[in-house]
This record gives sequence, structure tokens and C-alpha cells, in this order.
Amino acid sequence: MKDNRLSLQVVELDAAGYGVARPEAGAGDEAIPKEIKVLGMLPGERAEVAIEHRSPHNGTAWARVIAPQGEPSDDRVTPRCPAFGACGGCVWQHLAYDEQLVWKRRRVAQALGVPMNQVAAVRPSPAQWGYRNKAKYVVAGDAQRLVLGAYAPRTHDVIDTAGCAVVAPVLDEVAAWVRGAATVLGLAPYREASGDGEFRYVVVRANALGDVLVTLVVTSQVRDEALRAVATSIAKHPAVRGVVALFNDRRNASIAPPEARELVLAGERSLRDHVAGVEVEVGASEFFQVNRAQADAMYGYVATALGKMAKAAPAAGAAYDVVDLYAGLGGFSFAAARVGLRVYAVEVHPGAVAALAAAAAANELPIVAQAANVDDAMADVPRDAGAVIVNPPRKGLTPALVAWLLASQTRHIVYISCGPESLGRDVAALAAAFETTSVQPFDLMPGTSQVETIVCLRRR
Repeated sequence: MKDNRLSLQVVELDAAGYGVARPEAGAGDEAIPKEIKVLGMLPGERAEVAIEHRSPHNGTAWARVIAPQGEPSDDRVTPRCPAFGACGGCVWQHLAYDEQLVWKRRRVAQALGVPMNQVAAVRPSPAQWGYRNKAKYVVAGDAQRLVLGAYAPRTHDVIDTAGCAVVAPVLDEVAAWVRGAATVLGLAPYREASGDGEFRYVVVRANALGDVLVTLVVTSQVRDEALRAVATSIAKHPAVRGVVALFNDRRNASIAPPEARELVLAGERSLRDHVAGVEVEVGASEFFQVNRAQADAMYGYVATALGKMAKAAPAAGAAYDVVDLYAGLGGFSFAAARVGLRVYAVEVHPGAVAALAAAAAANELPIVAQAANVDDAMADVPRDAGAVIVNPPRKGLTPALVAWLLASQTRHIVYISCGPESLGRDVAALAAAFETTSVQPFDLMPGTSQVETIVCLRRR
């Protein structure tokens, strides 16, 4: 290896979507890392690369391609997004879609420690492009030319993502409108290093009808007159139904922290949308799956599974058939209630709980919702429900919740996970009392290494 350059061949893809090579060091090459990760390379491809970063903790390094060597992989395709390679979002746009699904299935199997044939084939997304109903943009540039984009991999350099091919076209169009209005009216972009500036992020959300809600994340330094002028301009776009400001002074990358103050600047504060067939009000900061079609497929899958569980082992004498933890806007609660099951739902976000409760009441669904942190609510949550749904953040379940599930009287667990590695850890911990009956991954984010997985468990 000379000047941090070497030739290598990629052998697999990692959980972040990087190509992974494991070069063997020869005599005098002890400085070669044991594992080198290269963004944009596919298994079987060879290239000359330059090492840019080494982990101080293990033998892993990250490199960039200097020059390809040999033939490209048969699975390589032409990316659609103009920012591909620089943007860290859809790192697999250069990989054929069928192969993306294979690698996602492999990731789930490896995380669970089972052969691939014990994991169902990944349910493909009906759309690979324009599927996202929500787009988040980091504000950068200067007052003369604002940039709306995303952080480059492993940096806080902002890459312009105008023309992104995976967001619904109306979101890209409205983002351009926002950028123009904020530039003309002089909103100053936030400077992360100094904490100065007014304008931090833009979040644009569309419902099934194509109506759009725009959220401007600003600091308390923002000039009220300029902010309202920008909102008035944005609201003139024919698709925009509301413009909301969130005031965020945190010195980190958080977009909508719990303490952020919300202010409606124009139109409505929320959009009407449908979750599992139930109309709900989706606000500026409530979580909503970005791939609507795949979310509906998951709700249907869980409803069918819960129906079979209830028939096989009814919760005799229990007040509730299902407990839904990390309920969000209530998609899985609605799916369960619509097949006749009584649901107790817990969600930390008060706005989401209010929307869930209002929708349940309007549709006469048997759902009781509690606004609380899941771990804090354990003393109040029914322990004898026939099934428990858990849909935690990427980090997975806490040890306290795992212990609660093991000690509960529930017969079934439906675990929905966006993090295969934490899922594997938690399923292993639950194996003391529960056996896995099915593993079904869904692809909600084509072009990425991300995969959503539903695991059904039955008490032994």
C-alpha cells in the first residue's frame, strides 16, 4: 500500500449499504486495514481506492474509488438521482432492485442468526421512485443562494438534493418554491458551528390527495416579519394547505425535539390522511410511514396475524385483546380494532395520541390510548392481553420492556422493526419464553439498505 492507496475487490454489502473488502496484507503491508468499506462499489467489483478514514477502535477503514478496475457487476444499474454518490440517502440506487431485496433478506437473516430460508422473501415496494410522502431538507448556503439538501456520508457537509427521484414529485416542486421564497425574502441559514442564523430545516409532507403541509424549522433568532412573509409566499403554491413553524434552538441535528414550539403561519396545522383505512389528522411532527402503499400492506399483514392469534388463543376474561406499544398515529391499533379486537395503545407523542384517540372515537373503534413513555407506563399497561404489538425506534426494546414481556401473561408478540440488528438482539432475549413463528420483511425504502421486518412470536 502506497500513499493510502491500494487495489481491492468487494465481497459483500454491509448494513449501511457500503461495499466491503477484506484484503489480505502481505509482507510489509501490516498497515492495510482488515476491513475496508467503499460507498458505491458492488460485490465482485475491483477498483483502486484511497483510504480516507480509519477507525481508532478496530481494523475498519473507509475509502473512496480512484479508478475502477475490470468489468462492472452485472447487477449495476444507472442511478436516477442527480446527487447519487454525494448524498448519503439512497446508497443502493446503482444496484438492481431484485438484488437489493436479496441483500435486505440476507441482512435480516444474519441479524436473527438463522438461515435465509427461515426468512420470507422481502415484500417489494410497488413503486421504486416517487414513493416518499415526506421529505426532510437541511438548510445551507447563504442568504443569496439557499441550498436544501442532505448531509454527505460521515460529514455535516450539505449536498443539494434538488431533483430527488424518490420523493413524490409535488414535494420536490414545493421544496424548490420554499427555497426561492426564503432566498428572495432573506432568511439566513443556520450555522451549525456558531449557532447563528434563522433557518434550519424544511419538512414537506403530502397526503394521498397530493395536498402538502410545509414545516419550517427555525431558531428563536428568526425575524417574525421575514418568517411570515416567506410563509405567505409558500402558501400561494396550489398544493400547499398549511405552513407551520417549529422553533428549535438545540445545538445538535435534532429536527423536531419535544420542547419545540409550534406556530401556524398559514392555513392548516395538519393534513387529513388515512392510516390503515382510518382518517387521521397528521401534524408537523407526528411520525407517519414514508411509503404509504407498503405501510398499508404491513397493517393488513398484522391484522391477519392478530386475527389468527385471537382465534387460536382468545384472551379470556381480559379487558383488552391487544396492547400496542409505540403506537404512533395508531396504524396497527386501527388494523387490530377493525377486525374486532379491543386495543390498549401507548405512545409518547401527545399530538399522535390526540389524533389516534380522535380518529378512534370518530370511527367507533374499541381503542383506549395513553400518552406516556412506554417504560414509564408499564405499571398501567394490561399484562393479560392476548397479544402485544411492539414497534420501537431503531435502537429496539429496553431491558425493562423485555423483562415485562417475559413476565406478562400475553401469548403472542408481534414485533415490527426498522433495525434488524436490534431486532435480532431482542428476539434472542425473548427466546427464553417465546418462539418465532414467522419473519416477514417489507421494503419501504427502495434504493437504500433499510428494511422493515415483522416477526411473530408465540409463548412456548
